[in-house]
Amino acid sequence: MSSRLAIRTYYSLLWGTIEPQRLMERLKGEKIERVAITDRDNLYGLHTLREAGQRSAIEVLVAAELTCKEGSILAFVASVEGYSVLTRLLSAKKREQGFNLFRALEAENKGLILASLSPTLLRRLEGRVESLYAGVSPTNFSTVRLGLPLLALDDATLLTQEELKAHRVLRAIGENTSVGLLKEEPPVNVLLPYRLYRKALASWPEALKNTELVAKQCSNLPLFTSLVFPDYPNSSAELSKRVLAGAEEIFGELNDAILSRLEWELQIIVEKGFAPYFLTLSDIVGKASRTCGRGSGAASLVAYALGITNVDPLEHNLYFERFLNRERQDPPDLDVDFAWDERDAILQQTMAMFNSDHCGRVANHNRFRLRSALRETLRVYGLSKLPSDYLGDEIKAIATFLQGFPHHLSLHCGGVVITPEPISNYAVVETSLEGYPLLEWDKRGCEAAKLVKIDLLGNRSLAVVRDTLQNLKAEGILIDELTWRPIDDEATIAALARGDTMGVFYIESPAMRQLQKKSQKGDFEHIVIHSSIIRPAANKFIREYIRRLKGGHWQPLHPLLEEILGETYGIMCYQEDLSKVAIALAGFSEADADALRKVITKKRGAHLDAFRTRFFTGCLERKVEPATIGAIWEMMLSFEGYSFCKAHSASYAMLSFQSAYLRVHHPAQFMAAALSNKGGYYHAQAYISECRRMGLKLIGPDVNQSRLRYYGQDNRLIIGLMAIANLSHKGSLALIEERRRGGNFSCLAEFSQRVSLAKDDLMALVNAGVFDSLAPTLSRSGQLKRLLTGGAPSREQGELFTARPSPVIMPALKHTTTRDELKRELAALTFLREKHPLSLFPPVKAVKAASLEHYKNRYVSVVGWPITQKTVYTSAHEVMSFISFEDESALYEVVIFPAVYKDYSYLISRQVPLLIYGKVTVDEGVLSLEALRFTRIS
Repeated sequence: MSSRLAIRTYYSLLWGTIEPQRLMERLKGEKIERVAITDRDNLYGLHTLREAGQRSAIEVLVAAELTCKEGSILAFVASVEGYSVLTRLLSAKKREQGFNLFRALEAENKGLILASLSPTLLRRLEGRVESLYAGVSPTNFSTVRLGLPLLALDDATLLTQEELKAHRVLRAIGENTSVGLLKEEPPVNVLLPYRLYRKALASWPEALKNTELVAKQCSNLPLFTSLVFPDYPNSSAELSKRVLAGAEEIFGELNDAILSRLEWELQIIVEKGFAPYFLTLSDIVGKASRTCGRGSGAASLVAYALGITNVDPLEHNLYFERFLNRERQDPPDLDVDFAWDERDAILQQTMAMFNSDHCGRVANHNRFRLRSALRETLRVYGLSKLPSDYLGDEIKAIATFLQGFPHHLSLHCGGVVITPEPISNYAVVETSLEGYPLLEWDKRGCEAAKLVKIDLLGNRSLAVVRDTLQNLKAEGILIDELTWRPIDDEATIAALARGDTMGVFYIESPAMRQLQKKSQKGDFEHIVIHSSIIRPAANKFIREYIRRLKGGHWQPLHPLLEEILGETYGIMCYQEDLSKVAIALAGFSEADADALRKVITKKRGAHLDAFRTRFFTGCLERKVEPATIGAIWEMMLSFEGYSFCKAHSASYAMLSFQSAYLRVHHPAQFMAAALSNKGGYYHAQAYISECRRMGLKLIGPDVNQSRLRYYGQDNRLIIGLMAIANLSHKGSLALIEERRRGGNFSCLAEFSQRVSLAKDDLMALVNAGVFDSLAPTLSRSGQLKRLLTGGAPSREQGELFTARPSPVIMPALKHTTTRDELKRELAALTFLREKHPLSLFPPVKAVKAASLEHYKNRYVSVVGWPITQKTVYTSAHEVMSFISFEDESALYEVVIFPAVYKDYSYLISRQVPLLIYGKVTVDEGVLSLEALRFTRIS
């Protein structure tokens, strides 16, 4: 056996210049079978290195370099207990003030083999730890006279000397300094060829022998062998109890089908040891106002009974095996969405519930892209741009080399790990900038360590539904959610079939609205199909789906597929379709079929050819025609990169229906909630225009009617103070609190007396028209002047209905808002209170968007205010774009083909009104404009 110890790959928070796979290829060529990578004060790369080692048949031992001001101590893990000792040591070093490495090691070192190249450190440790070696390396023999057993160490950081400059750049980035100001460090060593390494240490055969001994002691440890869940006493019985209680609450009397499905799922869940996972999620979701469990886990009736998910898998024929089966080795994956503004509180409650010492947030390992690598390299060289001399080539070479290397840690958006013992027993824990305990590993590292990640994610539409229901409740309108069945509401179904979905969760994008219009289907089953089939690589199959949906003749590609794909008209729509087809046609096992699904959907092309061969071979063995196999494989490849399982789409479709129902039956309250939660796919201007198209009356923002957030009353939508740019939160609250305490304001003078605001806040309020109802005769500049001078009118100006010497009281004329005032209003709100922003521009001769249906296949000019844009690449790798525009009358879609895009891309990417000339086309009853020319309106 050949082993090497103490190779470094990291410096500080940054990966060093040894790229894992290059290192393993080098070691494999030297016939090394074991290696210890001793990162400095961390285990960031442990699992990445272990995976790279597995590919090269090299065992990566667990080890780290513990630094202190006197030098460093190398710690090699020789037992499961030693691993936890190391993770606790590293966690304490990162999180505890006044941490003392010597005291920590004296107190706890069982299962660790320690070594150092520093005589000083060795003298301090001698007799105080269980296993201690004096290290010798090809460049350091200073410890040989201490009388301790010797251990041969590599002590290398670079693979080649050419990497030194990149290493110095990484040091400078990590220390936030320049290359020229770097502190001196000991010589950075290059990894010697194994032959030269042994030759350099030939005088100390004991050291070389001990290296093999230590490597063997640290080899084949039973680490990361079983999934880690929180601990629940009698978890199986507790889960069954909760599930039956929840099912009875949902269904009432439990029939044989329900009981049979629950028994089957519980059997698999308990058999695989997953009961604590479901109990954990059950406890977490119980803390939230509303949730949406999604992903493949929505196919679980157990999850539905526990309130984790919101869709009945029996009613909607959801495929449980996509989530769990006896062959599956992965941990369960059940993501849960919470209202976006509750998510942080849910995280805090979760950590309090399970003890923060047992919880950790998952990290992201952010990597250098070429642009960021170039920017950082320039910075540490003290440059703002590339010089023209040879140094420029050097900088580009370094930046290119750093591309793909990890740069820094950040907080994963919602991943949490909960462990039965303190989490520092399982992984190294730091503290994030936000104050959370932060695991050093990203989601792949946590998965490799068998730490089960629970995703607690934020969702704005859950908050929209919550706020709409609260708004209605305040008005005395109650919706009983136990009996609420939006999916059965005919008016909602009809609206979805028309594509009236702006503001509706998940199905409001232009592409989705067009698909709805083309299909003319708004029932739950078709919404589930549409939200899955509308993926980037499936355009060809979407068109065929529409044809079949509308009665076009079709037959399954193979008789065995009729049952599998019958509900989706013979077209693969859901991720599990890949697995089902592979099992039915090619004889794959459940596990292999799921592996195929992962390879295709996650773009793991290196394995795709092997699976293709297996699939084709299996199909041919079962007498499937080659042409049929090719057509099926082509459809399977349309799932590459971006696709969903049916359970995920169904869970989201349920939230879509809740949103759509509220939009149809309570439009003012719903749109107010959508705007208050900062919408979804579109900017505020688009939603404001949609409110007008829906016939809603817009009020404010107004000093006496507006709250902080938008709200609805009957058919009125009152704009919230939150809409006003440059108005401080403190200023908004001061206004609202004073109005709550003292009642409405009657005039500017009274407002000035009761509320003290900064000048910037007053300007923001005035520009937004907040005081127009108090002083309708004054210009907005006049309003501001009054407010800045205490609110009293000058002798030359009177308040409305102010008494005059004349016995006849004449009301002053209402002020007409000027164009300049409207421009400031638009800047303050991003929309206009009473008009469309196009009103600020000179009128041009054009067809109204609402009239385009009368100009099918004709060339027209239309005025357009841009709403949203999507840019895509054609099969020829040319750029084209789809843009939603609106005028005062309607929203419409514009298609810009590559030649036109090339000529006008500089113009269409800007937020400016345009005159668009093009041809009105019709596709399956849906209008769009194929643009030929753009002209800016100014």
